[in-house]
Amino acid sequence: MKRVLILGAKGMLGSQLMALYPGAVGWDREDVDVLDTPALEAGIRGLDGLEAVINCVAFNDVDGAEDRQEAAFALNAGFPGKLASFCNGLGIPLVHYSTNYVFDGVRGEYVETDAPAPLSTYGRSKLGGEVEVARHGGVWYVIRTAVIFGPKGASDLSKRSFVELMMDLASKRDTIQAVDDEVNSVTYAPDLAAATRNLLESGLPSGIYHLTNQGSASWCDLARRIFEFTQTKPAVVPVPGKTFPRKALRPARAILVNTKAPTLRPWQAALEEFVTRR
Repeated sequence: MKRVLILGAKGMLGSQLMALYPGAVGWDREDVDVLDTPALEAGIRGLDGLEAVINCVAFNDVDGAEDRQEAAFALNAGFPGKLASFCNGLGIPLVHYSTNYVFDGVRGEYVETDAPAPLSTYGRSKLGGEVEVARHGGVWYVIRTAVIFGPKGASDLSKRSFVELMMDLASKRDTIQAVDDEVNSVTYAPDLAAATRNLLESGLPSGIYHLTNQGSASWCDLARRIFEFTQTKPAVVPVPGKTFPRKALRPARAILVNTKAPTLRPWQAALEEFVTRR
């Protein structure tokens, strides 16, 4: 599969997907307004031989979504549903990404069939996208993932990951506070991009898939391992999440368990590769 359209092509994940698909068409916000449905659909119709669409576009400001609920739902729920319906009409597969924040974190570990119970507007909007893609899609894959890190995307709006932030702070601070009562799966963007391509070309049935690197970590665990691999020595002080006032609630333990697709390598191995090559 070579002729793929990647939406959000200049973000962290989109950039990695573009590298994997040399023949891909990549659109970012300067190329198309994804909420302008007629313009988006006209643009897609103009792409000859299109084999799949991969949507990396999202409203991913977890706290900001609490103040901009309409915008979050428009981009995370309404838009994916319309895109799924359009792709279904064209007879091409759609890949859409979701999050571990669709769960409340009470159970701790979640398989693909567990019932979602989001705590935040962001989580509810992403769950809405899952529902809409499943309702309107033909061949579709919703990939839930969590705590993505990797090289920053080319877009000015692409955010630095927690890993890059910690690496930058390592030489500036002797002590760093990190939350130890929130535990998540961890995902390396290049590994997720490769797993996405494999899933899309696997022939597996439409549905929800959990794709993260193996294992889980608190923010404190992650920070300590970053400093270990970079051979820097800030003291990491574990603190509860309430130390940092945030508008949106976070799940305490939202670990995604993959039962349907090939597993990715442990997050520690992926992290070591990233920090030693940066």
